[in-house]
Amino acid sequence: MRANDLPRAETRLIQPRALQRYTEGLGWQKVDGVNGVIAAYWNPRETTRQVVIPLDDRLDDYADATADAVTRLAEFEGRPAREVLDHLLLPPADVLSFRVVSPETEAGDISLEQGGHVIDGARSGLLAVAHSVTSPQAFYPRLRRDDARKFLSRCRMTTGRGSFVLAVSCLLDQTPALPGLEPEPFTRRVTTLFVDTLGALASAAGQSDAAWLTDTAKTPGMSANLCEALLKLRPDGERSRVGLSVAWSRTRLPEGRRPIEEISLSQEVFDLAEVLAARLRTRPKPEVGWYVGFVEELKGEPTLDDPRPSGEVRLILHKEEESIRVTAELPAREHAIAIRAYEGSLLVKLRGELHRLPRANRLEQVSHFRTLTLDTPDDP
Repeated sequence: MRANDLPRAETRLIQPRALQRYTEGLGWQKVDGVNGVIAAYWNPRETTRQVVIPLDDRLDDYADATADAVTRLAEFEGRPAREVLDHLLLPPADVLSFRVVSPETEAGDISLEQGGHVIDGARSGLLAVAHSVTSPQAFYPRLRRDDARKFLSRCRMTTGRGSFVLAVSCLLDQTPALPGLEPEPFTRRVTTLFVDTLGALASAAGQSDAAWLTDTAKTPGMSANLCEALLKLRPDGERSRVGLSVAWSRTRLPEGRRPIEEISLSQEVFDLAEVLAARLRTRPKPEVGWYVGFVEELKGEPTLDDPRPSGEVRLILHKEEESIRVTAELPAREHAIAIRAYEGSLLVKLRGELHRLPRANRLEQVSHFRTLTLDTPDDP
């Protein structure tokens, strides 16, 4: 695409600082001695190349000069100029593109059902890996971590041109840093782990033994949730595949990585993901401990032997940043305490054995069930 082909209404929207950060992120160096309304950059690898960036967006020719700079950078990267323009119009973000390659998408469209699967698969996969960043495990019965949900809520979605491409822009969170320290943003930790995990999966698809992928110490991003999310992306047809590419934010390129990386997810990769999903989806061990929460619903009833209600109670327990809905069977005495807590919106504290299950979590071996007040004694 030539500079003249870029829409001026959009190139005018690019901020000068965003264009400078993008250029510097690619390794271009500023030419000394150029001051005023422009900045000039040269590239150490190709010293004959130069890019001129306008610094005042009030200039009459700002849109034209910006279009020329975008086109030159796109030529240098080997990317479509339109793609670079879209990247620059976003806040700092890692852009993950899922390209479905199959006979069905040759005309540039896709069935509504398959398109929905792609979106759902991308969403579910990123959410699963966002959990793996801070707490790697083989299977997550519930994906409810607040930091993972917040990350997903800030991702933006666009669709490509000329074929079916789902582009997910993962906005880099701007974490305040102490002088001299610049922590890795949570978003970048998610996107690098997502790409690395899918890269490992693609590499292992041709190996005779891929059991090492189930070891979360070696591949912390691998989980049954991620594998099941990938299966939603799977296109029909033996030769169909999904191409994943990541364009790292130029404002903060990951050290030691190429600006753009690509992974091909063939049918063999999806076959392996299906096998791993079954292996990884094992029932987690019960979690024995103290829990605090609220009574959400009372379902107990009197029996022939006791007029007092007893039976199922539904609770919302709070553990670290997670809210866990559980059911528990309570005898009449504890059920009466649950009634008082429900009516008074009181916290309850108890000890029990938490079983995380795909459909409904259960709390067994419940003991020391009581309402929680300021004068509640410490745990025995």
